[in-house]
Amino acid sequence: RNHESLFKEFDVALEPNHTVLDILYTLKENYDPTLSFRSMCRAGICGTCGVKVNSKPVLACKTKVRELEHPITIEPLDNLPIIKDLVVDHSVLMERLKKLRVWYEPLGSNLQTFKTNPMVDKSFECIACGLCDASCPVFLTNQDFGGPMSFLRIYKLTQDPRHSKREDSLLRVKDGHLQLCTHCKNCSMVCPLGLMPESIIKFEEAELIKKGLISQNLSNSFDFF
Repeated sequence: RNHESLFKEFDVALEPNHTVLDILYTLKENYDPTLSFRSMCRAGICGTCGVKVNSKPVLACKTKVRELEHPITIEPLDNLPIIKDLVVDHSVLMERLKKLRVWYEPLGSNLQTFKTNPMVDKSFECIACGLCDASCPVFLTNQDFGGPMSFLRIYKLTQDPRHSKREDSLLRVKDGHLQLCTHCKNCSMVCPLGLMPESIIKFEEAELIKKGLISQNLSNSFDFF
């Protein structure tokens, strides 16, 4: 909480089928009862158990020990305020969504069916785990950046004919400084559902350029991992 880093080392017997979440429960039950972390569904659905493991954002419940190099280092997610130990403040993610007004404002008619492309359909599956935002290097220099999670979720609004303010939603993308994206693809690499937010950002960026709302992004891409 006070920006002081403290690491503790534990020697724990592990099974190959154990997950990082299993490790955390073992530590809490047998080594340090004060250890704080979040978990709920244990099935990769709720998105609450995000942590950084060996420098990469992951869902603790979906990450197997056999997939990791040892020793295993577990840290809180980057780009989110730390509350205690591995617990970060997810309200920051929700505030970003509110700032960009990422919600439906329906038409008066009851339009029930429409055709979308597969990328739009996939964007509905976002579980708001925040791993994409935690992996984004832009937040290191600009906290006003909307972030890949917001841009992913707002994309479905710009493409959905049931939404009465599609053009306004596209302008919200511009307000979120989408053009600052470096296209490093970190967000797509860490997304546990394979939703490819960086590809969504490219589509939104192209649409903004087409409408003359932003100039083409000439910044160099770079990898963070």
